[in-house]
Amino acid sequence: MTLEHVSDRTLDTLQRCVRELIDDPVRVCSEAGVDPKHAEMLVSQYGTNVVYGSTLYDVEAAGRSLGSNNTVEGINVEQLTGQTEFDEVRAILERLEKPEDDFAERVHVVAASSMLSHGVDVERLNTMVMLGLPLTTAEFIQTTARVGRTRPGLVYVLHKIGRERDAQTFRQFGPYVRQGDRFVDPIPITRRSRRVLDLTIAGAVAARTLMIREPASKQRLSTPKKLRDYLRAIGLTPQDEANAVAAVFGLDGAEDSLHQQQIVDWLKEWFADLEDPTLKTNFIGEVGPNPPMMSLRDVEATAPIHD
Repeated sequence: MTLEHVSDRTLDTLQRCVRELIDDPVRVCSEAGVDPKHAEMLVSQYGTNVVYGSTLYDVEAAGRSLGSNNTVEGINVEQLTGQTEFDEVRAILERLEKPEDDFAERVHVVAASSMLSHGVDVERLNTMVMLGLPLTTAEFIQTTARVGRTRPGLVYVLHKIGRERDAQTFRQFGPYVRQGDRFVDPIPITRRSRRVLDLTIAGAVAARTLMIREPASKQRLSTPKKLRDYLRAIGLTPQDEANAVAAVFGLDGAEDSLHQQQIVDWLKEWFADLEDPTLKTNFIGEVGPNPPMMSLRDVEATAPIHD
């Protein structure tokens, strides 16, 4: 039978089970060994299924096929692909995050392409049907991680057995899943990158302030004034703090002179900001040449997006 037929039957069965739970929660929970008081939560967490296709053709075919071949009535299907309009994507994600009170009006199946595997973190997505393996193991891990974010997740992998890679993986699927991280191509990282150091100095200094200086001072050092007064009292200099930060990063060797000077220069600006009487910030995270990174995406200048 075709991959689409298996996908349809799998999603149809999942949706039928959820509807049985809604219609008779006591019986279904009793059979599953679950307290019936959790029925509503289970419907919310497992009532929306994802069907993932690595190609746009697979996604569109899955959406069309499910709409015509299912035995359960009223399955609402939405698509998330690179061709979905931005406003529509935002509306679908909002419906997934804040589902309608009536189950019949909710999104029941999301047919998604690889766009789902980049930045879509919806707690309510906990079951997935995967139409064939993605091209790389890294993408397989990234995609399957979209479900089961906070609850146990369930992924049905439907291999395209006519493809040699899928057939080979199917034969060793257990070890492949257990040891998947071994098949991810390593990313080259330069430990002594000065660009990386520039991005991480602020976080290291802020961490040392809040996790070491503040407990030692027995007071809050979350404002520039209190931090300035405390550093004056203990006589800390930019060079002293730079030596400590360099040791934390493992950049205290003779070959790291450029990095050590970079840390000193950054801390001189940080201390100068603290001593500046015209400083208008209220938080220490805003002191210095650049603030601590809040996300791994904070590597480039950002642009504001407005409605």
